Amino acid sequence: MDEVLLISSMAILIILAAFLSIVMHKIKFPPLVGFLAAGILIANFIELPEEADEVVEIFSNLGLILLMFCIGMEIDLPKLKTIGRFALVVTLFQLPLMVLAGYIAGIALGFNMVQSICLGAIISGSSTAVALAVLKSQGILSKDHIEILVLIMVMEDIGQVIMMSMLTPLMSGGSLETSALIVLIIQIAVFMIVCFTVGLFVVPRIINWFYERANDELISLLCIGALFTLSWAATKMGLSVAIGAFLMGIIVAASKPKEAVESYVKPLESLFMAMFFISVGMEVSLGSLADNIVMVFVIFGVFVVFKTATVYLGYWVGDGNSRVGFISAVSLCAMGEFAFIIAKQALDAGAVDSGYYSSVIGAALISMIMLPVLTKYSGKVFDTASAKCPKGLSSRLAAISARRDVFYENLRALPGLARDKFSKGVFAVYFNILLIIIIEILFHYLTRPAMDWAIENLGMDSMLASICILALNFIILAYPCITLMNNLRIILFVLYAGKKKADNLKEGTTGNRLHETMNPLILAGALDIAIILTIPDGFNPYFELAIGVVVVGAVILHQYWKLKHGKPGKRMHAKADKGAGKS
Repeated sequence: MDEVLLISSMAILIILAAFLSIVMHKIKFPPLVGFLAAGILIANFIELPEEADEVVEIFSNLGLILLMFCIGMEIDLPKLKTIGRFALVVTLFQLPLMVLAGYIAGIALGFNMVQSICLGAIISGSSTAVALAVLKSQGILSKDHIEILVLIMVMEDIGQVIMMSMLTPLMSGGSLETSALIVLIIQIAVFMIVCFTVGLFVVPRIINWFYERANDELISLLCIGALFTLSWAATKMGLSVAIGAFLMGIIVAASKPKEAVESYVKPLESLFMAMFFISVGMEVSLGSLADNIVMVFVIFGVFVVFKTATVYLGYWVGDGNSRVGFISAVSLCAMGEFAFIIAKQALDAGAVDSGYYSSVIGAALISMIMLPVLTKYSGKVFDTASAKCPKGLSSRLAAISARRDVFYENLRALPGLARDKFSKGVFAVYFNILLIIIIEILFHYLTRPAMDWAIENLGMDSMLASICILALNFIILAYPCITLMNNLRIILFVLYAGKKKADNLKEGTTGNRLHETMNPLILAGALDIAIILTIPDGFNPYFELAIGVVVVGAVILHQYWKLKHGKPGKRMHAKADKGAGKS
C-alpha cells in the first residue's frame, strides 16, 4: 500500500470526523452522529482514490475489535450478581419481545426470515453512550435509577452478542444441512464454554501473575495480543471477530490491571472507533436513503413504540415505580452500537441490500437525534396520560396493579429461602421455555434433511423415518418439559404458602390447590406431545393440530377434575404451614 495514499486518506477521514463530531457536540448531539455524518459525506460528495477503501476496511475492522473489547471491559460481573436482579428481570422480559416485534415487523415489510431476525436483533439494544449523555445532561433520573439502566443496557449487549454469534453463519449463507448445522452448534458451544470457564478462571490469574512482574504498558500490550488471539480464534470457529473481542473484554475486566489496560486502550479506541463508524456511514447512499424514507420512519416507529412498551412492562412486572419505569423506557429509545455492527456485518455478508441497510442506519440516527426531545417531555407525557386516562380504564389498570402488589406482598411474607426458591423457579421456567423454542427451531429446519438422510443411508421409508424423528424430538424435549413442570409446581407451592400466611389460613381451608393436583410427568408428557404435534414440520398440520388439542384438552380436564374433587394433600399443607410460619 502506498504510504502517501495511507497518510492522505487518514488525514481526510480523521479531520472531517473530528470537525463534524465537534459540531454535533456543540448542538447537543452525540459525537457518534458526527462520525456517521462524515462517512455519509465522503460516500456521496467526496471522491477518494479506489485504494482508500482498503484503508477504511482495515481500520474499520480494528475499530470494531477495539470497540467490542471496551464494551466487554465495562461489564462488571460481581456487580451484575449483587444488584442486577431487577435489571435482569426487565431485560429478560423485554429483550425477547423486542426481537419478536422486529421479526414480525420485518415479515410485514416483506423481508425474508434472516433479514427479519436481523431486524429484531438490531432493534433489541440501546446505546449506552447516548443514553448516559442525555440523562446526565438533563438530570431527570437519580443515580440509582441510571445505574439500573446501565445494567439493563449491559445485559442487552450480552444478549445481542449471543444473537450475533447465532446469526453469523445464517447471514453468510451458511448451510442448514444436518451435519453442518450440528457441527456449527457444537463449535459455538465449545467456544463459549471454554471462554467462560478457562477464560474467566485461568486467564485473569495469568494476567495478574504477569502484572506483578511488569509495568502497565507491557501488561496492556499482553492483553491486546490476547485480544487479537481470541478474535482470530472466533473467526476459526465460524463466528465474528466481534464475539472474540467482546469475550476478551469480559476476561480482562475480571483481572487486576483492568484500569491500566483501559487507560492504554481508550485513545486507540477513540481513533479506530471513529474509523468504524465512518465506514458504516460510507455504506449509506443518500439516494437509497431518500428512496426508503418511509421504511426509515417505520423502523424508527417500531423501535420507539415497542422499546417503550416492553421496558415499561418489564419495570411493572418487576414491581418498579410506574413513572420511573416510563421515563426509563423512553430513555432507552436510542439504537445501540450493535445496531450498526449487526447491520454492517449483514451487509458485508450479502444478507441484506443497501436499501435495508440505509433504512436501519437512518432509523438509528433519527433515534439518537430524537432521544433528548423524547426524554425531556417523558415525565410530562406520563403525568398528562395518567390525569386524562378514562375512569373505566384507570380503575381496571389500578385493579391489575393491586393484584400485582398483593402478589409481591405474599412473596415478601415468605422466608428468604422460599423467596430464593421462587426466583430460581421463575428463571428456570424462563430458560426452559427458551430451550424448548431453540430445540423446536432446530427440528423445524432439520426434519426434512434428517428424513432424506435416513431414507438414503438407513433404507427407511418416509413413514418410519418421520416416526423416528418425532420420537427423537419427544426424547430431547422430555428433560426441559419435565424441568419446566417441576419448577411451575414449586412456584405454585411457594405462592400458596405465601398467600396462606398472608391470609392466616388454617389447615384444611379451601384454597388454590393446583400445586397439589399437578402431576409433573403427565403434564410434561402432554406438553411434549402438544409441542411436537403443533409445530410446523411438513406433515399434515390439521391432523397434528387436532391430536394436540385432544391430548392437551384431556389433560386439562383431568387436572380440573382433580382440582375440584381431589382431597387436599395433608403433607403439602403441612409443608405450607411450616414454610409460611417461618420468617
